[in-house]
Amino acid sequence: MKSNDDKDVIVRKVMSEITNIRWFPFDLTGSTRRVLFFYRLFFRSNPVVVISVPERQVGENYAQVTSAVRSLADKFHLRIIVDGSPNSIPPELVYTIREIILFVDFMDKNVIESIPEWKGLIDFLKSHKLDQVVYDVLGGSPSEYIKMSKIINFTTGTTEEKIQSIKRHILSVLKDALVNRIHRSSRNTKKIIELLRRERKLEMPVMELETQRLFLDFPNKVFREVSSNIDTIIAPANPAIGLIIKHNIKLPKDVAAFEVKLFP
Repeated sequence: MKSNDDKDVIVRKVMSEITNIRWFPFDLTGSTRRVLFFYRLFFRSNPVVVISVPERQVGENYAQVTSAVRSLADKFHLRIIVDGSPNSIPPELVYTIREIILFVDFMDKNVIESIPEWKGLIDFLKSHKLDQVVYDVLGGSPSEYIKMSKIINFTTGTTEEKIQSIKRHILSVLKDALVNRIHRSSRNTKKIIELLRRERKLEMPVMELETQRLFLDFPNKVFREVSSNIDTIIAPANPAIGLIIKHNIKLPKDVAAFEVKLFP
């Protein structure tokens, strides 16, 4: 799909949602303006449109979200929220001066465990001394705990069978980090991984990385940039990747051996 086509598809989809016209062989600009006129008349504010940008596949170009957002904001005076990850959002979108960026990071373990909806899951993990291992691998990602809760609920049978389901899931997360992320990363990213392993580090300031003539390439599913009060650092994209790098795991069989250490 060409870039202009991407932009037009997004704009047309937004206009369709605003007007609730699902079949449109004609231009919806006029209908959209009328709906927005009455919205502002009744609610005295501009509508908020949420554009969800899903994870893009390997080799795919960024969708033209930047031009679509600008077109919608300038043409219809909409307030746009773009929900996506650094791997799915074009870099230009966060450097327009007009944007406000909110980063949602991993939750602390105590925050995860304080969520009422997951009390049964947390109690089960703690009663079998699995809570720390699960957090070490999954981190404070709510979506990962939702998935873990479903795995336990969908596993019928004994308590031991549920525990085995948890272990298999943790193993699959670690294998995914090694095979689908690290092994499939760029040559440049692999050089950064080897540097961190030699230095026995999981994080490194971007400026220090550049002194080694290495630059973090995007999109990147192995590392992410994290801004601190002092510097911008690169860090593993998730805790599972951090464990793979820290323990110098390079082959799938090494993942299986490491999993045995996690669950003695």
